[in-house]
Amino acid sequence: MCIITKEGNRAVTDCVRCGLGLGSPKCINSMFKALAGLEFTPTTIRYEEEVIVNLDEERTRKLMEYISFIRDVERVAGDNKFYGLPQDDMYYQRRELVRRVLDGLYSNPLISYDLLDSYKESYPERSIFLEAYQRITKWVSDTKKRLEGLWVFQEVRKRGDLQKVVLGLLKLTGVNYISSSRLPLPDGATLVATYEPTVNVVVEIYQVPTMEDYVYVTKHKLIENLSEELKDFLAEKIRVNLKELDLSGDPRTIFEDKVREVRMSILDEASEQGLEITGDIANAMAHEIVSWAVGLGSPIELIAKDDKVNDVYIDSQNSPIYIEHAEYGVCRTLWRYSLQMIDRVFSNIILFSTEHPEFDEKHPVADVVLKRLNMRCHLQRPPATFSEYQAALRLMRTQPFTYPLYLKYKSMTPFFAGYDDLMVNLGSSEGVLGLKSSGKTSFVSAKIAAIGTSRRILPLQDIEEIPVTAYRKRGFHIGSVRVQSSERELPSGLGSGGALDLVTMANAALRMGDACVIINEIRSRLAIQGVINLLNTQPGVFLLYNLHAQSLRDVQDRLELVFGIPATSMFSTDRYTVLKKIRFGRKTRLYRVIGNAYESDPEEHRFVEVFTFHRGPTIDECRLVCNFLENPEASSWRLDGLDLGQLQDNLKFKYVPPVLARRCEEVGFTPEQAIMQAFFKAKMYYDIYYYAEKLNDPQLLELDFVLKCNTAANDLLREMEDETGSVDYHKLAPVWEKRFRELLVGDRKSRGLDTDLSLLRGPVSSGSTPSNRNKNKPNKIRKGDNPRAKSK
Repeated sequence: MCIITKEGNRAVTDCVRCGLGLGSPKCINSMFKALAGLEFTPTTIRYEEEVIVNLDEERTRKLMEYISFIRDVERVAGDNKFYGLPQDDMYYQRRELVRRVLDGLYSNPLISYDLLDSYKESYPERSIFLEAYQRITKWVSDTKKRLEGLWVFQEVRKRGDLQKVVLGLLKLTGVNYISSSRLPLPDGATLVATYEPTVNVVVEIYQVPTMEDYVYVTKHKLIENLSEELKDFLAEKIRVNLKELDLSGDPRTIFEDKVREVRMSILDEASEQGLEITGDIANAMAHEIVSWAVGLGSPIELIAKDDKVNDVYIDSQNSPIYIEHAEYGVCRTLWRYSLQMIDRVFSNIILFSTEHPEFDEKHPVADVVLKRLNMRCHLQRPPATFSEYQAALRLMRTQPFTYPLYLKYKSMTPFFAGYDDLMVNLGSSEGVLGLKSSGKTSFVSAKIAAIGTSRRILPLQDIEEIPVTAYRKRGFHIGSVRVQSSERELPSGLGSGGALDLVTMANAALRMGDACVIINEIRSRLAIQGVINLLNTQPGVFLLYNLHAQSLRDVQDRLELVFGIPATSMFSTDRYTVLKKIRFGRKTRLYRVIGNAYESDPEEHRFVEVFTFHRGPTIDECRLVCNFLENPEASSWRLDGLDLGQLQDNLKFKYVPPVLARRCEEVGFTPEQAIMQAFFKAKMYYDIYYYAEKLNDPQLLELDFVLKCNTAANDLLREMEDETGSVDYHKLAPVWEKRFRELLVGDRKSRGLDTDLSLLRGPVSSGSTPSNRNKNKPNKIRKGDNPRAKSK
């Protein structure tokens, strides 16, 4: 029953405690009964649920007019004298009529009207029953006439549904085939952006003066523009399929299989009913139907098509769905799912996921991957929550991140990308630190692209976040291994579901041969101890791992204070990179950037900070400073016109990073040659980004073209290396420029795009002449000279 309290002349309805879902049929029925029982007549009404809805005086008057009518019928229903004498044969029939009329008013006044309109009584044979006969006859006539004059009844006649009328008063948009609703666009909302993430889908971003966040609206143009006949047809098809759709079939293909099946039935039935419909509209309607039946509901299915959305959040039933947008941060949507809809969504996620875990009162938390949408789904339900059904849906890219993509998003400088590529290829172990959703997994994915196809790669994952298939089909030597969740403190060996723990699995996999071991997440003491043991017992192992932390101090405190592990064990990891999330103002885009990068120096027992992020008023005025080079190109966002030959002659170290010094000793070339290779790769990644922007060709930023360029660059380095392991970048630069142009033209030609780049001036320099080589040539610097970094 609705719980209503009085605040002056305002009635406040607590819809959270009743839990029926604001605007649902059960809620409307309960609300009418509660309002009819009030001892005062409110001038305004406030509904408090996961959202707050205020009815102004005019809308309250229209509703209370109907409630006043219900009260009058209730008084008649409770007056047994109204029906006449119990001896009258019509006594019980009259009482049944009034009570059925009253029940109809709570749910559908059209039923009540039909009852009144069809009610007939024969003239009484005895005069003692005449007064009751005249009374009921007059009441039926007057009640019918009064009902016809009510605004609520007139609107129900137009719309055919009391729920739609009440939702209209609440300014909620109902869905007539499932008990979910859509919130109205707030007053004063202004459109700040619009784009089409895919064909026929439009995204609108609104800013509201009274709200901190933005409003995110998705529309399917074909569905929005359906005729009324086709909308009714679509609604009926959804209702039928929600009840009768056969869920048997291959979980991996059931969505598309059902779309084809439903599309054919739509075309057949539309033809039989004489409805005009095109193939595109039938396909859009089929997707809409199947989205509700075996998917996550049309709203979330449309959101999942937007590459700019990172996460979808369901805080509880009947609460607005939120998203995290790559440019606008956290945005609210206008959609809210009822408990019925959330239950169906959760069931579909579990049923069609790759893991098929148990999800019930005994197992109230589930973490699964829905491969169809490339979505990681974390679900929670009671008793893990206080009656709420919650979900965090992470939308993962089908293709991995690359360094040029990071340059596009201003996450790192070109030289950082080149240096990171160098250190990855030199096999330096690394811990990637950052808070939740800071981009740790994406950063590791970019490193895999830098490793290339020449080294065996072994990701250890509890959830398949690293897109192994995307690498494998491009020739990468990669084999994913499933381990038990790293959050669990289980003993070594088998975990839940038969999965091995991280340490056991890593040791077993390395017996098959050397590999780059990638551990996606480590949280527990067991996992951290395992990583440390792995690095210490197998010297030279190439290990990349992610850790939730904001700084090296966080890691040190956690090791010593929480897990009881000596902080000196941190020196077993060569490098640490800290990722940060930053904004510039309250409503600006969220940026994920490289915050700091450190290299460990076990001999000096310190961590050397090799890159430092300096914040500015805008992202373009921020700086990611390279601390070990004096050359300004090492800290620049742009490398236009960079002359690799001239840079080779003028390379100036402040100091040599400790890990770089160790790795150079192992591979047998100088730090100068290593840094020039880093600059060469930096220039390559910057050129890819530059041409992708100039040609408006975002496909160049993706793995396929980046991998082609990286392979060609590595081949050129080997080709031009002399017997001492050195490369002359005066000679390499013009050769690379020609090869890069050939790769660029060839890639665009394979996709049927324009290949005439003669008028497009690029950032590639042809290099300096040999006569400049010995000018201002610096002395070679080795580790320990002019150390800049402080002990951390």
